[in-house]
Amino acid sequence: MELLLRALPETVDAFVACPTEPPYGERFHVLTQGRVFSLPHRRFSLVSAVKLVAYARKQRVDLIHTHGKGAGLYGRIVAALTRKPCLHTPHGIHVAQYGIFAKWAYRLYENASARWVDRLVFVSAEEQNSAQNEGLWLRTASSVIVNGVDVVTDESRDLMRHAMRVSHGVNDAALIVVTLSRFDFQKNMQEAYEVAKAFPEAMFWWVGEGGESDELKLRAKAEGVGNLRFLGVLDDPTAVLAASDIYFTTSRWEGLPLAVLEAMSMGLPVVASDVTGHRELVGKSGGGELYPLGVASKAVDALRRLTMDNTLRREMGERGRNVQRKGYSTRQMTDSVVSLYRRLARNVGGQ
Repeated sequence: MELLLRALPETVDAFVACPTEPPYGERFHVLTQGRVFSLPHRRFSLVSAVKLVAYARKQRVDLIHTHGKGAGLYGRIVAALTRKPCLHTPHGIHVAQYGIFAKWAYRLYENASARWVDRLVFVSAEEQNSAQNEGLWLRTASSVIVNGVDVVTDESRDLMRHAMRVSHGVNDAALIVVTLSRFDFQKNMQEAYEVAKAFPEAMFWWVGEGGESDELKLRAKAEGVGNLRFLGVLDDPTAVLAASDIYFTTSRWEGLPLAVLEAMSMGLPVVASDVTGHRELVGKSGGGELYPLGVASKAVDALRRLTMDNTLRREMGERGRNVQRKGYSTRQMTDSVVSLYRRLARNVGGQ
């Protein structure tokens, strides 16, 4: 969403309703010139929902675009009470952790409340197919608008690489495997830890935080895993990507992961779990290798092949970067989203 906000044309005034904790609260405040409505973090508040409806009416909001489950609930309430069109981007089909009853209840909620969603916006064809396979939003119109990221020049990348390695005391010959992630069930960082532990020849840099991060820090200390660095939450991980040689992700599922696209834009080959989202980016592009989810030894094998073969690493990185340049730019994404905004707004205005 941040990339979309940065690239929106001046003719579109964006208002953001979100938790205002770092790092995104301050960024959104700057990007929207203060047009931010504060929501509680990871919990629903009926009081906040009522206030958000009043805020949307006061600001004369023409259209609602929600991103993810929690935002989807708030957005549908606002859409129902203001009668404004609503788009929803799920950013992944998040049902893998649910039991039978929870999955049934979630499907019931999504399909019942979809009457207040005018269009689903999926970030990949794989995500769209996954939703259909799970019986979600079958009667709601949908579009596929793939994610996009900014392009970084070779000169900027090389300067950032040198500066970041110097600041961390790492020489240019060291091989760095980087992961940008939340530490939760979806991202499966326990598996990433097992891979790092089994592959001491490379350094592993992890950017992010989450519920499992403290546990993994304690494990690394207790088990003497010295090739793992926890870098925490960074406002801008671009320099860390530039300093790295391989991108690694163990997610259980994805929509179309921005972190992988950002790595591809830097020319990094990617080793990724063979799941939705990764297949579309890594498998089809030839910009890396997929490994079977849950088989850490296969991930180690893929990483070892790339660390031992400079030519293979460079060729895969170039293939991934070329694919990102051609099909996954911020401009392409923004133009498609704004076109959809205008079409929905015209349809409502013509009623």
